[in-house]
Parts: sequence; C-alpha cells; structure tokens
Amino acid sequence: MENELPPTCTIPRARIAVLLVLAALPVLLTAAAFPFLGDTVPVHYGSSGPDEWGSKARLFVAAGILTAFGLLFAGLYAVIEHQRQTGREDWIVLEGPPKNVFPLSVVTIILMTVGQSLYIGGAFALASPPELPVDLLELLLNGLFGLIVASLVGCALYMLITGKGLAGVNFQPKPSELERSLGAPKSQARAIGALLLFLAAVVLAEWAVLFW
Repeated sequence: MENELPPTCTIPRARIAVLLVLAALPVLLTAAAFPFLGDTVPVHYGSSGPDEWGSKARLFVAAGILTAFGLLFAGLYAVIEHQRQTGREDWIVLEGPPKNVFPLSVVTIILMTVGQSLYIGGAFALASPPELPVDLLELLLNGLFGLIVASLVGCALYMLITGKGLAGVNFQPKPSELERSLGAPKSQARAIGALLLFLAAVVLAEWAVLFW
C-alpha cells in the first residue's frame, strides 16, 4: 500500500490579487473624483433625496467600509480555499463540500463598487455650484457605466459561447476527472455567464433611469 502524501496548499495568488484590486476600487474611485468635488456634498439620502450635507472627505467613509468588506471577502476566499485543498477545517466548519466563493466574491465587490460610483455621481450631480461642466460630468459617468456594462457583457458572452472560464477567475484550479467527464466546468462557466449577463441588464437599467 502506497504512502499518501500530506496535503499541500497552493492558494491561487492571481485570484487573491484580483480580489484585492477590486476591493481597493471604491477608495481609488473616490480619490480620483475628490479634487473635482465641491467642498460640501450630499452624504446621506432619504426617500425624497439628500437629507444631509457634509465635507467631501466623508465620501471616504463609505469607500473605506466597502473596501473593508472587499478585503473580508478576499480573506474568506483564502481561508476556504486553504481548507478545500488541505481537507482541514482549521477556521471555518463547512456543512457539506465547500463551494467556490470566488465568482460570488467578484460579483459582490463589483456591485459595491457600482454603489460607490452612484454615491460619487450623486455628489457631482447635486453639488452647488458644480465643479465640472455638466456635459463633462455626464460624459465621465456615462463612460463609467459603459465600461462596466461592456465588461460584464463581454465576459458573459465569452463564457456562454465557449463554455470556458476566464483565466484566474472561475473554477477550482484543477477540476477532478469526474467533473471533466460530466462537463461540470462548462456548465458552471455558462451559468456564471448567464449571471453576468443578468447583472449587465440590471446595471444598464440603472444607467437608463439615471441618464436617459
């Protein structure tokens, strides 16, 4: 009987890097917009619009919270991936087989970034007087929404048509022989592609409501 080798843990660093970069986006977007904002911006919204105004520096509070959640998702992914590869439940006890949380983490962080973008857009649109010409402001916001929609649609169509995941984004690094024989990676890729297409439709609808 052959001796079994101890399990080794090789957490995919590319995926961790992707999550960390995405987690930093809310702060980076806020920092990029900061010089162009007025000194006083809306910092809280009620049912009838902004109900509290304050220093533009307070925009970094929401950005920091979203970035902290993004880092939490990155940490949870690293922990769960460690447990999946080593077969040990050192930190988190999972009921049943562990799930691949990477696509869910990516989608969640992207949605949080979209939320921060809307927050910043509201600060621009409601600033009095605006620090940027309206045409330029609309161009920047339309460009941001267009980039998000184009990225989501492009990734979705690639995954739906080819049945392949994006490099460093989807699936476990080495699918089992059973998964390959059942075509699980292709099914998973197309399911995630359909989810991305749905999210693109949601973002497009929000874009239309705000600017069209």
